Amino acid sequence: MNNTRIGSNAGKVWRILNEKGELSMYMLCCATSFTFEDAALAIGWLAREGKITLRRKDNMAFLSAKI
Repeated sequence: MNNTRIGSNAGKVWRILNEKGELSMYMLCCATSFTFEDAALAIGWLAREGKITLRRKDNMAFLSAKI
């Protein structure tokens, strides 16, 4: 996968998190129709840029957009 696609996916993830609020990794994959790998790469991109918040609860990852 190339950086352009990862960056584009990151934009889609951020928009969905901004729109819907906090989502689990599973719900994010459902909302975007991304594979787990595509979602994880996009999340890594956004985390590196400081644009999302990650938290764990009951062994699940939850994500939200920083506004």
